Amino acid sequence: MCNPKEIISRYIETVWNNTDVSALDDLTAETFTYHIGGQPARNKAQMKSFLQTVHTAFPDWRVHIRTIIAEGNTVAIRWEGTVTHLGEFQGIPPTGKRVSVSGINMYWIEDGKIAREWEQMDTLGMLLQLGVIPPPKS
Repeated sequence: MCNPKEIISRYIETVWNNTDVSALDDLTAETFTYHIGGQPARNKAQMKSFLQTVHTAFPDWRVHIRTIIAEGNTVAIRWEGTVTHLGEFQGIPPTGKRVSVSGINMYWIEDGKIAREWEQMDTLGMLLQLGVIPPPKS
């Protein structure tokens, strides 16, 4: 069986950083689900579409794993990156701004493939940097 940390590192590099959505078929289970914030879970087909949307809005999307921890079949990562908003994203027109993003993801591995992914991203920080919402008043 593959090392869970290696599976996740390959997934981040191949799928997220290089937009190789076909790699989802090799790296994830048939029943794969992706959960982010309070949004409904995405299946594999919906995840492929979501990845294309993210990379259309942020063509230079590239994140770096800063911490990776594995215990049994569970892997957790802390990641960060800087991206440029060049396309529409969730109804937000392109701003051309470079923003720093960060998050924490957890993964469940079954039979050497990713079965579940849960993500918590600093969406508020990203929206503030994009100028979509005003900064809090002091």
